[in-house]
Amino acid sequence: MDLLLDMVPDENVIFETIEPGKTNEYYQGHAEHILRNIDTVDHYFHFVNTIIKNYHTLTDEQQKTIKDRLGIKPIIQEKIVYKEKVVYKDKKKKTRVNNYDDY
Repeated sequence: MDLLLDMVPDENVIFETIEPGKTNEYYQGHAEHILRNIDTVDHYFHFVNTIIKNYHTLTDEQQKTIKDRLGIKPIIQEKIVYKEKVVYKDKKKKTRVNNYDDY
């Protein structure tokens, strides 16, 4: 889509221009306006999929905030290791010698 938009002259693009260098509330207001105009779940999916394109550039704290909003919890897997007892059939058990006086 970026490639197509680059090939089309700016005067033919029908998207609303967002000005750089504004406050956070300005961008949040634009996002709310866009969300109100999205009419189907399919359109919303494609919108969100495009918006998260640069998600990896966010700080860890910003990513954590988004994950909390989405309800994404970290997956913790515990690995249980069982140690099998090896029994050798050809070896006899040695009797234990009592090296101390238990009287």
